[in-house]
Amino acid sequence: MRARGSSLDEVAEALAGGGAVAFTGSGISAESGIPTFRDPGGIWDRFDPSEFGTWDSLMDMAMHRPEALAKFLAELRSTFAAATPGRAHRALARLEEAGIVDAVVTQNVDGLHQAAGSRRVVELHGSFARTVCLLCGGRDEVGREAFLAELDRAVVGLRSAFVPSLASLLPRCWRCGGPARPDFVAFGDPVQDFGAAEDLVRRCRVLLVVGTSGEVYPAAELPEEAGRSGATVIEVSLGPTSLRSDLRLRGRAGEILPALVDRVLRAAG
Repeated sequence: MRARGSSLDEVAEALAGGGAVAFTGSGISAESGIPTFRDPGGIWDRFDPSEFGTWDSLMDMAMHRPEALAKFLAELRSTFAAATPGRAHRALARLEEAGIVDAVVTQNVDGLHQAAGSRRVVELHGSFARTVCLLCGGRDEVGREAFLAELDRAVVGLRSAFVPSLASLLPRCWRCGGPARPDFVAFGDPVQDFGAAEDLVRRCRVLLVVGTSGEVYPAAELPEEAGRSGATVIEVSLGPTSLRSDLRLRGRAGEILPALVDRVLRAAG
């Protein structure tokens, strides 16, 4: 059903009993300076996802259109370098610390939830702060600074010399010496840890959905699954969405969530 507008007190009362899972999308990071990929002015508005959104196309572009790829990577570097956790990220970390939120399931790849202090984060679309080896499949947490440094190195390499392959610009896996790329989910790739996310939403008492339109599948199935399993679905978003929720708060997550946390902690205490 389409939820009516709700009050902070109503939503706080629903959350105060704990057993909540947060499900976040690009809207929460837009307030931290990372434009949503699909909106006007976003990455996919300026760079064709059919060219820049798959690993195969990026590998081909490195050899045949290196300047185009360098421009794309420089844009990613500029965007992610300036981003820091926002008030909404920190509010969710406070709810986890208080034992209200058990985990965060996110569609974002920016690592801002962890930077804000959230400890249990399921990243459906991977993470730019992690690498995966193209040969052995080994994964490693490398951190935001290492990711930015590798982007710098790749941009310089693309613009200064002949590039035999994109793999030649990638860091090497410590296990096998193979090339290791950022562990993001490209177009056409399966999402990561979806089973763990499904298990969380099936068992949660409340699903707090923040900053997602509910249009990207299979991630959009999670609020539906939570509702079918009997959870109260709470939506916090700036504009209209495709979600079916029980309670709804309209506005900026960075303004709503800190105020909501204060009410929840008072109610829980």
